[in-house]
Amino acid sequence: KTTRRRETHLKTQNMSTTQNKNVEEVVGNQPLIAEEKEKREQEAAGEDYKKKGGSFVIVCVDGSKSDIKVIDWCGQNLLKGKDRIMLLHSYNYDPVPIVPHMGVTFDYDMVNKQLEKRARLEAEAVVLKLKNQCESYGLKPECKLLLGHERVGSAVKYDIHEYVKTKQKDVDMLVCGSRGMGAMGRAFIGSVADYLVHNLSCAVVVVK
Repeated sequence: KTTRRRETHLKTQNMSTTQNKNVEEVVGNQPLIAEEKEKREQEAAGEDYKKKGGSFVIVCVDGSKSDIKVIDWCGQNLLKGKDRIMLLHSYNYDPVPIVPHMGVTFDYDMVNKQLEKRARLEAEAVVLKLKNQCESYGLKPECKLLLGHERVGSAVKYDIHEYVKTKQKDVDMLVCGSRGMGAMGRAFIGSVADYLVHNLSCAVVVVK
């Protein structure tokens, strides 16, 4: 009996581990090993563009129509094939609030994970389309999705600032639109571009 209970316990642990792994894949969370791989790839990319005499430019996009104008302007006037280019898209979603109801069982965690998954898929579609547009200019951009800490548009500027300041210290320039109306949270309406201009240490270009 003790042996059977132990086997049952081990099977339950394995099932739990598999479920957690599946959740990570569905939500899009990156395991530590993937983060290390991404770090190594970024370091390699950094050495490559420096040897060629290029610059590291981050282009912020939000899924609005202004993205096309921003990419076209960058491709025609700013970016070159020797540059390291990153398309940065900060996305968010509106989680279902936990409201207790007598006698009602509702899996808020599962629903919110599905909402986050849908938001990420939409964000991936945005950057993929813009990546193809960049490639039409002979550019090979990296794509970075950034899940905002807050679920409101006003926090986008802080999320971008924190990411660039802590994760991409070697960036030479950041490009953003002057205004946008995308799901990124009313992304670049005035205050966001203004905040980035005044708070980032790198050069900031705002495309009208």
